[in-house]
Amino acid sequence: MRLLGWLFWATLSPILFLQLRGIGAPLEMEGAAWGIVSLELAFTSARAAEILSLWKSAGVTESALVSLGVDGAFLVAYPMLLFTSMRLLLGRAVMAPHALHRLGTPLAWASLACIPLDALENVLLWRVVSDAAANGPGVEVYGSVILLAGIAASLKFLLIAAALVWMTAALLHWRTTRGAR
Repeated sequence: MRLLGWLFWATLSPILFLQLRGIGAPLEMEGAAWGIVSLELAFTSARAAEILSLWKSAGVTESALVSLGVDGAFLVAYPMLLFTSMRLLLGRAVMAPHALHRLGTPLAWASLACIPLDALENVLLWRVVSDAAANGPGVEVYGSVILLAGIAASLKFLLIAAALVWMTAALLHWRTTRGAR
């Protein structure tokens, strides 16, 4: 059953990721090289207004809103892929006595925190982008909203990185332990 769940998330996540890459491609430009991620990590009103102004002048603000909408499905898929991947690795017998196992269990559960963090970030960014589309970018408007979105995004990316590092270490440990037998 675990393997079927993993296969579902391992199929859905890349499909949604590729869709997001396609939708977000017009947002990647000089001054916003990472597309929507540039706005996620803007942190300041001035930086957010600069990015939104670039997008508005290029006529791609709608792409940002569509990207945030599609991300509503992806924000469930990728944390579930991380979680099920880690749970599968934790189920390997060679992992049980190892320190990686003690770290992996809480980290697997913590990876699910990406869901509310990404959702919060999307709601905040939706507000900022839709306001900018309607009224034009305004530096004074975004203050704490863009800062909170940046904090949520940073925590999300930190959890993703920690999970990926753990999985890499677990796979290396499993491979070397299996090869030693």
